[in-house]
Amino acid sequence: MPHRQSHRALLARIPPTGQSAWQLAHARPIPTVKDLEPNQVLIETSYVALNPFDWQGVAFKYGIGEEAKVMGRDGAGVVVGLGEKVTRFKLGDRVWFCANSSVSGTGAFQEFSVHSASEIGHTPDHLSCQQAATLGTGLITAGVALFRTLGLSVDALSSTTKVEKRKADAPWILIWGGAGITGVYLIELARLLGYRVICSASPSNHEYVRSLGADVVLDRWSDPKDLVKQIRKATQDNVLVAIDNVGGKTANLCHEVLQGSSSFRKENNLPSKPEDTLAKLVPIAGTSKETVDDSDAVRKVDSLRISFSTTFYGHPDFSEALLDSYEALLEKNLLTPARIRLVQGGLTGIEKGLEDLRHGRVPGGYKLVSRLSDTPDLEEVLAHQGHELENVAKTGAKRSREEVDGGEEITESKRVREEEKEPRKVVKKRTEEPEPESLTKAHSTRAAILV
Repeated sequence: MPHRQSHRALLARIPPTGQSAWQLAHARPIPTVKDLEPNQVLIETSYVALNPFDWQGVAFKYGIGEEAKVMGRDGAGVVVGLGEKVTRFKLGDRVWFCANSSVSGTGAFQEFSVHSASEIGHTPDHLSCQQAATLGTGLITAGVALFRTLGLSVDALSSTTKVEKRKADAPWILIWGGAGITGVYLIELARLLGYRVICSASPSNHEYVRSLGADVVLDRWSDPKDLVKQIRKATQDNVLVAIDNVGGKTANLCHEVLQGSSSFRKENNLPSKPEDTLAKLVPIAGTSKETVDDSDAVRKVDSLRISFSTTFYGHPDFSEALLDSYEALLEKNLLTPARIRLVQGGLTGIEKGLEDLRHGRVPGGYKLVSRLSDTPDLEEVLAHQGHELENVAKTGAKRSREEVDGGEEITESKRVREEEKEPRKVVKKRTEEPEPESLTKAHSTRAAILV
């Protein structure tokens, strides 16, 4: 158990107007062994990773309320406390996790968190905690999509000892958004399961995606209709499984690919009769309200709903089997963690990192990771804010001096006279006069500090 009694955490809430949604707490109580349920473990987290879910929950106000809660899903660290029935782990084990946000105390953005022993994975000796932090949501989502939503067998992973050369007639799987973190792990797992992989990605990521095991990589920025034609040509219009990681519009493109095209087949001397085979689509990033024209289709498509709460969390038979399989693959170097970009400032840098994620400033295939030990102490934070306020005061004083005309302060009556003489010039000057940058930033981006 930790020797100290409090730790630091980043919380979010629905904020009052004009205030940041984020709060950095420096003295949260650390759970004790007595607080743990029989099957729970206490983890001291060293690295956390950022997910789109983390900014979406705050931006769209789901999963949070007016009372602040610890956010974050992915992290890695060391087991420092055990519930009385835990046998899968021992004190000192290095682990990684994808937090169940519906359970109290699990949020990743804190130095100590509580998790079910059935929902965390062992970190192999050759992996750093920084690398392990990238696994979380992306790898678990890929596993749920393949082994629960699509119904493939987890046992197929357990028997894998090396990357086998795929057969020429191996089935195709389409992964839209191959350079996203979930896409990265989907490609690796699909390759191990014997699929031929075709995916879309930005050209700058094509070499990386191929290195993961993709057989065909297409430019995601191509014209959508042309992309669909390219996929049909590369696969002989024979894709029966697709997973979309981007959004509703691209899910529809996947649907269009899956249903096949009678006219394309006739043009290319392929069998064009309707098929009884049912194609399967997993739209991870959501579905579109627009319907797909099926007048040229050769098969039907079943769009499947992915769910964590009914498959992974609270279902130890599946979660433990999946995590054990992942451990074996990681041990054999058959599964490679995503690439890393380190967020500066520990917990204090997460808000900016999430903004970068939200606005597309993070290259594909990279996971933003934060080292919690980089979080500045309370004294450092307060000192930094003191310097900011001092700079704001200096800026305000400078602006006041600029309003002095020939060493004499412009009185209200003199200003009125000047405006009457040259109203347009004065108005223009006021319009162009900017708000001090430091003051604007202080109001818009600084998270509240809770002692």
